[in-house]
Amino acid sequence: MKENKFYQEYAYYYDFICSDRKKDVEVLKKLIKKHKKSKGDKLLDVACGPGLEDKYLKEDFRVTGIDLHPGILNFARNRNPDINYLIGDMRNFKLNEKFDVITCFDAMCHLRNHKDVSMTLKNFYNHLAKGGVLIFYIDDHILKKHFKEDKIVVTQKTKGTLKVILIEIYHKNQNRIESNVIYWIKEKGKTRIEVLPTDYLGFFEVSKIKKMLNKLGFKAYLYSTDKETTFSTRSYTKKSLSPIFICEK
Repeated sequence: MKENKFYQEYAYYYDFICSDRKKDVEVLKKLIKKHKKSKGDKLLDVACGPGLEDKYLKEDFRVTGIDLHPGILNFARNRNPDINYLIGDMRNFKLNEKFDVITCFDAMCHLRNHKDVSMTLKNFYNHLAKGGVLIFYIDDHILKKHFKEDKIVVTQKTKGTLKVILIEIYHKNQNRIESNVIYWIKEKGKTRIEVLPTDYLGFFEVSKIKKMLNKLGFKAYLYSTDKETTFSTRSYTKKSLSPIFICEK
């Protein structure tokens, strides 16, 4: 995968604007307890980003984090100096151990096609212990079932002399999604606008991903994302924002 400036040159602003994940992880732990059958407590957080979930996951699990972007991993290491963080691509990383839980938050969209998804899921399966559970979700803006043309997401945060507004625009171009990102930054009284290069995301079908999981040997359960938190304990329906995949091995 190509290096992304969003997670390199602008990693500081990305980390700054991210929200706390405590409530998300509280729900996530309930789902893990319900579906995990293995006895161990080893957790691999793939595409871990700045380690926001790991901050709370490490209370109950022995966490290892892996991400493609060295810049964003620096924030994860500073936030969680007690966790081992590694550089790797979700499609083909190789670790000489198996994990009881594998998580992948907000990153499957960066896989460009169903072939990449298949490679990634197979890699996850190979690193998961028997009785373990794989958890990932897919955002609605890259799902054919939920897609709305030219979706715009605005996030903002102010602390002290720093204010950041992040604008994300998702546009369908043939069979992929163009992702355009704009930062409006006010820092120490000075403002600037940064327009990042266009990135390209996959455009996926829930039914195809379910077939891939079944073919690998996973037993998949689908839950719904929530307005307040990413995770919920409600089953996925046509009215859900997007699906959370809970996959038992």
